[in-house]
Order: sequence, then C-alpha cells, then structure tokens
Amino acid sequence: MTLALVLLLAALLGFTAHSASICAVKAVSEVISTGRSHMLNSFGKTAMWILTVMMLAMLVAPDSLVPTLRAPSLLSIFGAFLFGIGAALNGGCAISTVTRLGNGEFRMALTIVGIVLSISAIDGGLLVLPVAARQTLNPFVLGSWELRLAVALLLGWAIHETITLWRKRDRSCGLIEGLIHRPWRLSTAAAVIGLTNVAIAVVAGHWAYTGTLRDFVGANIAGRVPPSSLQIALFAALLAGVVCSALLRRTYAFRCQPKAEWLRNLGGGMLMGVGIVMVPGGNDGLLLDAIPSLSPHAIPAFIALLIGIASVQLVVPRFSDVGRIDCGGDVCRET
Repeated sequence: MTLALVLLLAALLGFTAHSASICAVKAVSEVISTGRSHMLNSFGKTAMWILTVMMLAMLVAPDSLVPTLRAPSLLSIFGAFLFGIGAALNGGCAISTVTRLGNGEFRMALTIVGIVLSISAIDGGLLVLPVAARQTLNPFVLGSWELRLAVALLLGWAIHETITLWRKRDRSCGLIEGLIHRPWRLSTAAAVIGLTNVAIAVVAGHWAYTGTLRDFVGANIAGRVPPSSLQIALFAALLAGVVCSALLRRTYAFRCQPKAEWLRNLGGGMLMGVGIVMVPGGNDGLLLDAIPSLSPHAIPAFIALLIGIASVQLVVPRFSDVGRIDCGGDVCRET
C-alpha cells in the first residue's frame, strides 16, 4: 500500500507539472516579455510549502528528513549557468523536458541523451571537474524556541495561502472539471507539487529525476551506488502522470519527424548534464530539495541558472523555441 501511494504521488507530481505548464525557461520568458513574475513567484511558494512541512517534521520527528547542505562555490554557480544556457537552447528545463516528452515531443528524448552523454564523459574521465563543487557541510541545528517560532510562522503562511486558494477557486466549473480539463492555477500547482514532493521524500528519501539519472549512469561507468528500483519506478510514475494529463487535456500529439533544430536539444542536454554534475542537480533538485533545505549553495546557483536562461533569450532569442508567456488570473499561457 505504501509503495502504491508513493507511485501515485509521483504520478500526481507529473500530472500537476503538466497541468500548470511549470518551467523555469517559461518563467524567465514571462519576466522578459511582460515584466511580470507570476511563475517565478509560484516557484517560491513551492519551496515555502516544502520548507513548512520539513520544519514541522524536524519538530515532531527530527530524524525523518535529513537535508544535504552544500557549500556555495564559483564552480557550482558556473555549472548552474551552463545548465540555464542548455535549458534555454533545449526550450525547457529538467521538469519541462519530461512534460514535453510525455506530451509526445520525441525531440526531448535527445535532451536526455545529451544529459547522459555529458555525465558519461565526466564519470568516464574524459571531462574532469574539480571536487570542490561537491563540498558538503554539517547540518545546522535550530534551538527549541527558534524551531517552534519558525514552524508557527510557516504554518500561519500555509493556512493563509490555503484560505486564499479556496476563495479564489474557479467557480465557473466543478472541482473535478477544473482539475482534469482546465489549466491549473500556479498557486494550486505550487501547493500540490510541494506537498507531494515532501510526502515522497519521507518514504523514499530526497528525490529528483535528474539525480536518479545521474546515479544510473555513474553506477554503470564509475561504480557509483546505483539508484534503487523505487527511484526508477518513481520516474516512470512521473512520466505516466504527464501522459495522463496530456491525454485528458487533449494536448498529446506524437511528433517524431527529425529536423535540424533538434540538434539544439542534444546540445542543450549536454550542457544541462554538465550542470547537473557541477551544481549538483538540475533545477528540479534545486527547487524541490536544495532551496527548501536551506542549502547555502542553492540560491546563488538558482539565480545563475535563471541568468543563463535569460542570456540566451536576450542575446540569441531565435535559439529558444519558447514563445511569449502571459500569466493572468494565476494561470499562464504561451502565445
């Protein structure tokens, strides 16, 4: 029953990401094209939901979730910048790559191939990266009153956000109709992604599919610890949730006619693969794990990642196939 629940939560994670069209590349495009930051704000809310539950878990069961803290470094920042450039060339970040692949865009498979090629080159010794990029720190410990205060403030925010979500719900349709057939509000998606991610972490440990891919390649080339069968099943469930959302919204369309521009996906994936190793992790690992864990390297790396995306969209916009992102009513649409 526990395994079935965890896989269902992973599917819900994929379903939600597709339903709300969550993507760091789109978030930067919204800022550039409209001067607004609704999607970036939703990323902050996602991290806040995860942080709220993690702090509560530290108060109730201190050993239930032990975060990995990493020291900031120029190498991790540069790796995130390269990841951002790769994501912009690819037309989607780590999360969006899966949602677009599940939507029938076969070109995104080349992105994953590019990621695997880079990780293989690094683990095989063809590309050497300094160890300093992976320096870890000892976990910090909050005092009793400090932890209780933090939990009280975060719970207050969560209650306020829940009330706001209910008051601003779409009243033009039924609840099931809105969740299955209409684009999700960013705030709703942030809550669902944050809470489901923590629930998965409690049972299966901190998880991001880019980390699973990293461990899978490293286990076969460099003798690293391989990902568990559960982690592989989580990725399959995530992809199944994306496909389910695409079918229900009738956006699924299998597209497999090769074009020269698909080389951007391969090249972008290779840059993303280098970034995954240097940071470590992609934007999914930063957003769903490192940032809410308050790892010192996370915020500088995420900012560098966004700058990398913006550099492509501003300097060579023709190399990025993400259009104008316009968010209104807490829902984003691409034109």
